[in-house]
Amino acid sequence: MFNRKPWQNERAAALLRLISASWADARAETQWAAAVHLSRFHFQRVFRRYFGETPGELRRRLLLEQAAHTLCAGAAPVTMVALDAGYDSLEGFTRAFRRAYGLSPSHYRRLPFPRLHLPCPANVHYDPLTRKPRQLAYLGATTMDLTDRLIDHDAWLTRRLLERAAQMTPAQLDASLAAPERPLPFEAAEGTLRETLNRLVFTKEVWLAAVRQQPMPSEPDTSPEGLLRRFDTAFIEFAELARQVRDEQRWDEQFVDALCEPPETFSYGGMLAHVLTFSAFRRSAALKLFELAGVDDLGYGDPIEWERRRGEG
Repeated sequence: MFNRKPWQNERAAALLRLISASWADARAETQWAAAVHLSRFHFQRVFRRYFGETPGELRRRLLLEQAAHTLCAGAAPVTMVALDAGYDSLEGFTRAFRRAYGLSPSHYRRLPFPRLHLPCPANVHYDPLTRKPRQLAYLGATTMDLTDRLIDHDAWLTRRLLERAAQMTPAQLDASLAAPERPLPFEAAEGTLRETLNRLVFTKEVWLAAVRQQPMPSEPDTSPEGLLRRFDTAFIEFAELARQVRDEQRWDEQFVDALCEPPETFSYGGMLAHVLTFSAFRRSAALKLFELAGVDDLGYGDPIEWERRRGEG
């Protein structure tokens, strides 16, 4: 994002509000210039100074982002998507879309969770919720993001638990232990350490399959080595999914989980909150089961401990 002074940010925000109501109208650029009493040429120069692209360039990119969202979230024919994006022909739209996204619209539609936003200097993107342009605050090194903290702490502690499980015997992993507290109401009691650890990994695998419209994972490897391999794959994919949802502000966008019987609809934000909430429960349950098995040096999973270790290392 441009390093602007406060007054520059205010002017950029005002320009963005000006164009939001009619951004998709090819004839609106002249009206925008007139609204701020500038010639069209002068307005283009001012606009480019604040956003790094001309009004026309911004419009064309936003229309392609809108088309990309329609392709991945709906079933409208590609020809209709092309017309809505302001193209007179399917061929012209396909060429422009391929240049922007690197693949054809029909191929893009088959991707499970494709990127929506195209690179741009000022992070002004099409917002599917409002159907208007919006300047997104992409997070820099000086900004705390709770999403990253929660996901990375979950990964750190889960891997720590799995690494410790690799030092235990099969008898210890499969011993029937009293479940700590009441199990979650939507699944059976988890009476062994192996099953608790497996659920930590399997939950992410199932939700990733649901988002990507893939079959339910089958016959997972629940050996400590297998759990670690599965975890590394699932964590990377889950973290990227969460960060893409955050960066593209798709928290409230919905998807159909065909793995449910019958299929159900969820929002990405709700799904991510669900996974992180119940992962925290399962991590605490696993720590208690480790204690019952005689392992008492894992602590209690405090994110502050993770943060301190990260700072030391």
